[in-house]
Amino acid sequence: MKQRGASRSWIKQLASIRRRFDSTSASEKLDLVRRLQFTDISSASDLRKYHETLCFVRAFPDSDELYHAADDSLHAFEKRVNRIGKAARTGLWDTGIGGTPVHYPFSFEVASWLARNAAGEVSIDWQDVDSDTTRLDELLIQLLLPVESDYFDSGAVTSQEWIDIVAAGAEGTDFDWLFAQLRTLRSLPVLPQLYESASLPLTWSLHDSKFSKSRNVFPVRDVVARTQGLRKAARNTKAEIQRPFSSIPKLPVGAGRILIDVAMASLAARHRETFHFNHANPHEAFLANVGRGVSIAVFGLREFFRYPLECTMGFLILSNGVPIGYGGSSIFFRQANTGVNIFDEYRGSEAAFLWLQVMRVYHHLVGCTRFIANPFQFGADNDEALRSGAYWFYYRLGFRSVSPSIRKLAIVEDKKMRRANNYRCSIGTLRRLASCDMHLTLPDARAREFFDEEGFETASMLATRELGAAGGGTRAEAESNIVRQVSKALGIRNLKAWSRSEQYAFRQLAPILAATEPSSWPVEEKGLARKLLRAKGGPLETRYARLLCQNDFLFAKLRAACR
Repeated sequence: MKQRGASRSWIKQLASIRRRFDSTSASEKLDLVRRLQFTDISSASDLRKYHETLCFVRAFPDSDELYHAADDSLHAFEKRVNRIGKAARTGLWDTGIGGTPVHYPFSFEVASWLARNAAGEVSIDWQDVDSDTTRLDELLIQLLLPVESDYFDSGAVTSQEWIDIVAAGAEGTDFDWLFAQLRTLRSLPVLPQLYESASLPLTWSLHDSKFSKSRNVFPVRDVVARTQGLRKAARNTKAEIQRPFSSIPKLPVGAGRILIDVAMASLAARHRETFHFNHANPHEAFLANVGRGVSIAVFGLREFFRYPLECTMGFLILSNGVPIGYGGSSIFFRQANTGVNIFDEYRGSEAAFLWLQVMRVYHHLVGCTRFIANPFQFGADNDEALRSGAYWFYYRLGFRSVSPSIRKLAIVEDKKMRRANNYRCSIGTLRRLASCDMHLTLPDARAREFFDEEGFETASMLATRELGAAGGGTRAEAESNIVRQVSKALGIRNLKAWSRSEQYAFRQLAPILAATEPSSWPVEEKGLARKLLRAKGGPLETRYARLLCQNDFLFAKLRAACR
């Protein structure tokens, strides 16, 4: 009991000074981590707090020694988990800590990633499977040989029993067996929907797993110590976003794959996932160095998962290789709709500074001059963001509400807070503030360059109308008619000479372009459009985004058609 009291006190002390960066605190942190390495911790809540603090210290170490002490402690954390009682261990479930299980009905894409990268670690959580297995059975039916149908349909065997029988001679878990079979059905277009409709609960064991929060780190050559502490956002945020990088290198494919695995694991261990990471392109992974050991990775999408108009890219923020936050951006012309999420362990670090650097990276890569934050980011249907006053996080960085009345309200509230340090906005006021988008515009942004997000819905509607009017007995024939029409209008003589992904991108965009009457365009603009369309399906979608930024003619045509 005495030791428990000492360990709890040391953990609390370490947590309280983790964000202090002076010589006394640095020495104290290292001493506490070393002391705790040889101390038993029997409480699940204490272990969880200690793990969170070690994660922070590893990401933002005062010294190389402290980094390695924290990293060693985290790599050995599973031994601590195994030493506490079985009942207490359940208090660590779904934390992502090494040696603990994660329970979640992952999407088809994340489950596929687990099947490739975590063989033997994932199993079907039959205790949590719905008693009505109709949806699961619809998936399993795809695997049956005709001779098996009568038995499967008889009701004499449950879904679990059937899998146990057919997988009896297979290696690995029931999940491993299932995905080995599903790989043979890859050509079935509805396979992801069939899998996800089953909402199959899984248990991912993080036993000796490199993907646990304890061990999931992107390798770095050198550890950078935080001798100068944590950074705040620059006062002139717009100038900071426009500050150029010397370069943002594209990673080799192998490194891109490793980084995507780190990104996928960082979310999956937290019951999260994003389209940006699920379909990230290892051939289009950039890594920007923003100083003091922090880097921002940006991923393009694989060719056949790109959106028709926007360029959608995900990002992962790393500090000394440790993933500390993530997000994504939907880029169209010179605007980016974006947001940032800092993982819980790293809250209170340098979120405002990091968010500016993310926008700086996008400005450098594709030329964005307008950044858009949707209301969910700061409180609409998001109680956590509402209570935290997230609106003011964006406001202080230069974002402003697009509604004039809400903008005036924000000015009034900001003045009140400046006059009285103890003044806080009411929840009701914060809810009103979260009723419209916020924009941050750089000096060279122009109002006429803004494309309202509702325009994408209009573009989709126009595409439907064009396809409906194109003739043909089937949707495929209508699409082919549109493709021929737009190809002729733009002077594309041989579409078959384009790569498969370029042809796919063109087919996605052709119905929208048809609504802009491309046959009437100047010859020069048709040539630029051909380059743009090929870039959309090319190896790097960032090239499409940059070309679109430069194409005022096409933007004006699309904006006019989508009003």
